[in-house]
Amino acid sequence: MRALKDVELKFMGEEARCTALFDTGSGVTVIQRTFFEEVFGVKWLRLSKPLKLCWINGNYIEADKYAQLTIIIDGFELPETVFVIDKLVKEVEDRRIRLPELIVGSGTMDKYGIVLDPKEGIKIAGATLIL
Repeated sequence: MRALKDVELKFMGEEARCTALFDTGSGVTVIQRTFFEEVFGVKWLRLSKPLKLCWINGNYIEADKYAQLTIIIDGFELPETVFVIDKLVKEVEDRRIRLPELIVGSGTMDKYGIVLDPKEGIKIAGATLIL
């Protein structure tokens, strides 16, 4: 299941808004490098060894950069390690698609109790958050 929502991001004292795709089929949380650099600069860190990730179109992409961001959803601040991705897929099964700036994967959703409800959209199960 997938759902879109506008979220806020915090990184090193700076803030930005973007559209996030909450995707239960994605195992990782990623952000587009061009967007990240546009709003936060080239302040990401490099992994000691690149990872290969299976992408939405079945191809593999390389993840070699990351950043510790805070994703703000409905007032809840969720610190998360996010992979900074250079190349995002533009076609899936011969269809051109536009991916949002941030893709929130199932690992992040599980960690923070984020649920995709067909009627209510994106919800955070408050019982899983320690405030």
